[in-house]
Formats: sequence, C-alpha cells, structure tokens
Amino acid sequence: MNLLLIIRKPPFGWIHIVEAVRLAAAAGSLTIPVTLIFIDDGVYCPLKDQFPKAIGYSAIDRFLRMLKNFESKLYVVKDSMDERGLTMNDLNSALPIESIVQSDVAKIIAENDITITF
Repeated sequence: MNLLLIIRKPPFGWIHIVEAVRLAAAAGSLTIPVTLIFIDDGVYCPLKDQFPKAIGYSAIDRFLRMLKNFESKLYVVKDSMDERGLTMNDLNSALPIESIVQSDVAKIIAENDITITF
C-alpha cells in the first residue's frame, strides 16, 4: 500500500496541515511508503526559516524531516512555486524535496493506492 498526501493549503491557519504531516510521519514509521506533493499554497509548507510558535502554531518541519528516515518522497510543484515567486533555494535544505511540473501530478496519483488531499 502506498499513501499520497496532496498539500494544497498554506502551513498556518489550518490545523489540517499539521495533521497531514503527522499522518505522513506515522504512516512512514509503520513502513508505509508515503509521498507528499506540495501544490498551490501548499508550496509554503517546506519553506525555510519559519517560526510558527511565534504565532501559536505547531512546527511541521520536524515531521517532514522525520520522513527522511522512511521510504518517503517529497515533491513541490514548480508551476505553483513560479506563480508565487519562489525557487528551490527558498525551501528548507534539510528536506529531501524534488521539483516536479503540474503534468507529473496525475502520474504520481496513479502510482499510489490511497490519495488524500489537504
């Protein structure tokens, strides 16, 4: 079984995003292959130098970093990054994240057994 989580929302203002990355880490710890795709405003989730505790939110980067220890793949959609003026240099370098284009998303969805969108 392969699990795909598509993250479309920004990291703050939604409890759903914290729960999504916790779900990914929990699944990974159970040896379930997990893939995360950051698209639309979700591309803000893996940005570097975020301090969510200052505004009362939980940090998600530690859960994302945990995924390095499991059979996990992290992707960011370049088209969404470009629309927001972001580059790969803006992302947290501690994360093993790859850039894909919009047309790759359908292929990745087809490769996974379960897809959940946040």
